[in-house]
Amino acid sequence: MNETSTKNSSHGRVHVVLNRPIYPRNVGMCARAMANMGISDLIIIGPRADLSCEEAKQGAANAQAVLASARVYPDLNAFFAKEGEGVRIALSGRDGRLICASGLEERTKLLSTPDPLYLFFGPEDDGLANEETRLCHHVCRLPTYGSITSLNLSHAVLLTLYMVQAERETPTVSEINNESFAPSLEGAQPLFYPSDSIRNWLEALGFDLSARRVSIEKVINRVFLANVPKPDDLRLLDNVLQQTIRKLKDRRER
Repeated sequence: MNETSTKNSSHGRVHVVLNRPIYPRNVGMCARAMANMGISDLIIIGPRADLSCEEAKQGAANAQAVLASARVYPDLNAFFAKEGEGVRIALSGRDGRLICASGLEERTKLLSTPDPLYLFFGPEDDGLANEETRLCHHVCRLPTYGSITSLNLSHAVLLTLYMVQAERETPTVSEINNESFAPSLEGAQPLFYPSDSIRNWLEALGFDLSARRVSIEKVINRVFLANVPKPDDLRLLDNVLQQTIRKLKDRRER
């Protein structure tokens, strides 16, 4: 397991991101939960234990291939330098003044937005920090009905992936665009999120987009995605942004 060397461009995939995990067996059990749900893309950021040890392998059981292929980054900056461009959901049980968490089931419509989808899980002791959740578009809670509201890390991964996969049993964007769906969806336009237009628009306005932790681009994306926009809304937004960019460039050239 080592850091990837190229920008991840895989679309149509769910990525499980374990941030600062502590216990090797828990990481292995997360890999097994992923295999149960048909997900194989594991990302580990800043692990605090040896993930190649026997305890991690035992936790993974028959899913050692998922564990062995995990991409490991030393910190969040290294992660964002290589990937992370997609919809990011932080799973957190915190209820605080700085975090407004909603139930994951309330955001199931979000899962039909353009891929990739990154699911962030914090360490076993205290979960994701506030500054870490701010790097995600959504902060979601998992449902619990007993007196113990905290979940084991691997249980949280399993439950989250079950809810995601249940939603994704409906046709995905790539499936809708496949020829096999063409007869029933003739004339349908592919769903997209105008991330390039938003970036070009902000750069045309003079914003510096190089900052990782405090970025107007992340804030704008979070605001737009929080409302689960419809495809027509996204296309209208893209048109508005493109027109604004052209007018800004015209003014500068005069």
